[in-house]
Amino acid sequence: MRRLYRLQRARLTAAPLSVKPAPGLTGRLLQLATLVGVLSAAVVAGVWWGYKDGARQEQERLGQAARASIANASALAQASLQLAEKTQQLQMAEAARTALASDLASAQQELAGSRERLAFFETLLTANDRAHQVSFASCEFEPGELNKWHYRLTVVQGVDRAPEFDGVLNIAATSKAKPARIEFAQQTVRVKHYQRIEGDVTMPEGARPELFEATLGVKDARTTLAQCQKKAGGI
Repeated sequence: MRRLYRLQRARLTAAPLSVKPAPGLTGRLLQLATLVGVLSAAVVAGVWWGYKDGARQEQERLGQAARASIANASALAQASLQLAEKTQQLQMAEAARTALASDLASAQQELAGSRERLAFFETLLTANDRAHQVSFASCEFEPGELNKWHYRLTVVQGVDRAPEFDGVLNIAATSKAKPARIEFAQQTVRVKHYQRIEGDVTMPEGARPELFEATLGVKDARTTLAQCQKKAGGI
């Protein structure tokens, strides 16, 4: 034990003495300022790093939002293009349908006209009286505006290879009131095979037609070659 004590004392005796002055107020303030500076730098560094990391994340978020917006805009443009194509196809289909409907209406009208002409020629064949120079194939009188009456007459030649018929048409009406018989102006007609004649006659004020009569004759002669009668209204 004594030996250990002597060894420690020898070491202390052999070591050089150093005197360290105790830190004063200025030193302590300097140390405190250094510590505060280090802490401030650490805080600033942390804040700066946090700001940079937040900015990076925000930039990534904005980038993702921009890419999503671009994708949405592209999808919208594609949808708009498809809608425009569908609209154009629909318009073309509608135009084609309208054209087909118009063609169908024209075809139906033409068919109706053909049927009417066929019926007319069948009437001519059945009504043609070869024993007479001319005859009436049809005779119609219909009321019009005010006191006017519209007539439609079809005249047919009854002799094969006969020359053109040049005659006169007389129209008269029998009225229930006076005058009892009304004769209208005579008119010239020419017929080659067949001829349709249309026109209007005006009844006197107060006259009530009951029967209409049409006759065909030769100029400057009282001979009647053909005659037709119809009740008022074409009955």
